[in-house]
Amino acid sequence: MLNFLGNCQADFVRRVMQERGFDCTYHVQASPMTYPSHPGSIPPSLAAVDKAMGLGDYFHGRELENQFCPINHDGPPPELIVMSLHHENKPLFINDEEKYVFFMDPRALNDKPEMMEWTQAHCKMFQPNPGTYFNRYGDMLAQMRADNPGVPILILSRLSHFPAFGPDPFSYLDGWGELGTYAPEVFESWTTALEDIHILDMDRVFGGIWAESEKRIESHCPFLKIKLEETNDRITGLHAQRDIEHIGPMPERLADKIADFLQTGTITYSENETIPQEWNNGWQPVGLDETEMMAKLTSGANYLCAEAVAGFFLDLGRDYTPLLVAARNQMPVCHMTLHMIKVYSRIWRSPALAEWCDVHCEVAKGFTANGPLYQEAYIKRVREIREFVAG
Repeated sequence: MLNFLGNCQADFVRRVMQERGFDCTYHVQASPMTYPSHPGSIPPSLAAVDKAMGLGDYFHGRELENQFCPINHDGPPPELIVMSLHHENKPLFINDEEKYVFFMDPRALNDKPEMMEWTQAHCKMFQPNPGTYFNRYGDMLAQMRADNPGVPILILSRLSHFPAFGPDPFSYLDGWGELGTYAPEVFESWTTALEDIHILDMDRVFGGIWAESEKRIESHCPFLKIKLEETNDRITGLHAQRDIEHIGPMPERLADKIADFLQTGTITYSENETIPQEWNNGWQPVGLDETEMMAKLTSGANYLCAEAVAGFFLDLGRDYTPLLVAARNQMPVCHMTLHMIKVYSRIWRSPALAEWCDVHCEVAKGFTANGPLYQEAYIKRVREIREFVAG
């Protein structure tokens, strides 16, 4: 059994490995603090509260089993543990008496008065310091090593924030831009102190992808996180960051590395899997013409579609809403692309986008892969866009 732990980066690789015939499990993690605070079993007091109050929806998939029992020793024994450097959900709670740490959405406190009463009596709420993330992760790693002797542990690193990955590279792990600058030294300390720990270098793997493809960050990482500055309902500024956590070709390449590791017990890199010098240069925006945009919007592919929408923001003097409307039947469900469309609708408040929203709501009703809560929230966001543009 291959056990994948972490965030979506681990999950995407797990899905590829499953498609290739490997037996895999995946447990999404909330914070490196939860597991070592009560390793191997859910704290009985917390389990009782969960059972009595029905907290399931407030864990957002980070069920208590995932938080405290990420490796199920009642099932098939793990052959390999693959861990991503996952981000932390906030806030966290610590039990005053038993000192275990757990995550739940604090909305549970407002929705369930009994939960508010229990939490006030037994817990404190806090936010972990991003600068000490490696300390927390190291504690989790040491606990994982101790609890799973003889099982190799492979850690997926993160893509570093190179200048060429602009605008303003973004990772969901708070502080990664700074943490990444000294991550190699931390990784070396882990592999030296603990047995059978292996690091899979995301920078080198992406270097190989880069060498074999068009050298445009936009095609590999098309999603932009965009914040608008507004004064009296007037847009006065825009700040965009490129999401470099969701890298289109990366899961397949990482799966190749893991498959090789299972055969050889080592991680190897090809000659072209090095860090290109040009990544240290500033980002050079590369736009698309209308024909290229339309081809990507109608492709039905998440990354191609997102690349086209991101391209709208390189030419804000023109309204590209008609392209969205023309492609309305082909565009896939993707919350990161939807974020960009929502921001764009505030820049160009075009009533025509309402037609896109109507069709896309129907598309979203047929998308069930991420569960009912995702679908409900997604459709709500589409309707909010429609309400705004229809005015």
